[in-house]
Amino acid sequence: MKIILSLLMLLAFVHAYEGDLTAQEAYEMQKEGKAIIVDVRTTVEFLYTGHGEGFINIPAYYWTYEPKSVEVRVQSADYELKNEKIKDHKATMKLYNAKELVNKNFVSEVMQAMKMQGVESVILVCRSGPRSSAAAEMLTKEGIKAYNMEDGFMYGWTKENLPWGGQ
Repeated sequence: MKIILSLLMLLAFVHAYEGDLTAQEAYEMQKEGKAIIVDVRTTVEFLYTGHGEGFINIPAYYWTYEPKSVEVRVQSADYELKNEKIKDHKATMKLYNAKELVNKNFVSEVMQAMKMQGVESVILVCRSGPRSSAAAEMLTKEGIKAYNMEDGFMYGWTKENLPWGGQ
């Protein structure tokens, strides 16, 4: 049993996708026309935090936020007023029921973008790496040659001082 558990844990760290690329490597592949860069972040993230030059925004996941009752939200506001302290992000998130949904069109939209650009590879990027890694796995299962940009947009692309803007 310990051997099986050890193997499963080892496999958890093995990626089926092509591998991780630095932001510089991704930029070079994009510029050489070898791959497109797909930004899997939500549309709101893409719009308000900026994006790299030539990134194509195709969200892999969507988030929905259903507010809890008005009573809960009013109590939260009262707490802040009485204590003269604004709740942090984590506490504020408790006012909503968050739900992550997979974009059902993700694979087909990536394939369409690849075809339009005439490439056989895609590089995926998110804010810091985990969502794009999961998206790369998703595409690989569909037979698409996918890479993940390590460290993502915020900690990879912008730190490398590669061209970005749009925020």
